[in-house]
Amino acid sequence: MFDLDKLYEGHKTHGDNPLCEGCSILEKSKPCHSFMDYEDLKEAPVLFLSDSLKYNLGSVIAFPKAEVNLIREIYTENLAFAASVKCPSVRDADMSPTNLNLCRVHLEATIDKVKPKLVFACGNLAMKMLIKKSGITNKRGKSYQFSTALGHNCVVVPIFHPYSCIKEPRHLPLFKKDIQNAYEKYILGRKNEGNFSYEVLMEIDQVQDLSDKLRDSEETIAVDLETTGLNFLKDSIMTVAISSKDDTWVIPLDHKDSPFRKGKPHYALVSTLLRKILENPKSKKVFHNAKFDLKFLINHGIFTKNVWDTKIMHHLLDENMPKSLMDLTKLYFANELEDL
Repeated sequence: MFDLDKLYEGHKTHGDNPLCEGCSILEKSKPCHSFMDYEDLKEAPVLFLSDSLKYNLGSVIAFPKAEVNLIREIYTENLAFAASVKCPSVRDADMSPTNLNLCRVHLEATIDKVKPKLVFACGNLAMKMLIKKSGITNKRGKSYQFSTALGHNCVVVPIFHPYSCIKEPRHLPLFKKDIQNAYEKYILGRKNEGNFSYEVLMEIDQVQDLSDKLRDSEETIAVDLETTGLNFLKDSIMTVAISSKDDTWVIPLDHKDSPFRKGKPHYALVSTLLRKILENPKSKKVFHNAKFDLKFLINHGIFTKNVWDTKIMHHLLDENMPKSLMDLTKLYFANELEDL
């Protein structure tokens, strides 16, 4: 009968790195432990970090060939690959707080060796190792500043693991876009300031002029409300923002600095002027998650006509993509953001 104790005979299975002392992963049967994959790495502006090492046909690798090929299809410039955990086939559940802290020493050494400007943390474990946060679905595509103990500074952007994109192709568009956005912003330094300005209307004559301008217009306008809370029965509208192709106006309502808030002389008149704008059937009114805004407007006596909702529109375009306003902003206007 085959002796399982001899399965990895000839391999150093327990490692001899004193920095790993106390890690429970060393007690698990693996072909190797404490493999310092960064020792032969060269400096690169971009580092892709996998979850843990893989042991394949006698070789220890950070990403299998299929995953490397997927990354290379998207990013063709100079890069480096490494694993965030230096033992093979380690899962998120295997990493206790003690294990995480011990292995972070090797991860910092990896970053100090490669000296990247940008690190892509592929998957939840790599993200947890770097930024000590979990939940890749909600944090992918965002940027986090990271500094090693030796003083190297870089930007970390969590992304889906390439394996998840191979297994679930619906993740692939976000995987590609997150890499592209981060590369353009943090490596190429591309940034569009945007020619955006807005006017806050603090005089009733200004609101009257806007109402006269838009009450019979056929021009598409975007509308967004800021409210004091989420309950349309208890909370109130603080501001109404209206944008055309060339201009943006902000009308304060129940804002503390508003001259039109409840109890002020022009409170009812401003609602009437807004009603003429939003109930004009000739112009499209574009909202994001319109049901939220419309409930507040209806409670204000305004029944908006010709409503379009970018959240629904984007779902029809691609049901697998996230649809929050911030997600879509990063998707289409990443270069206009200070940080991802």
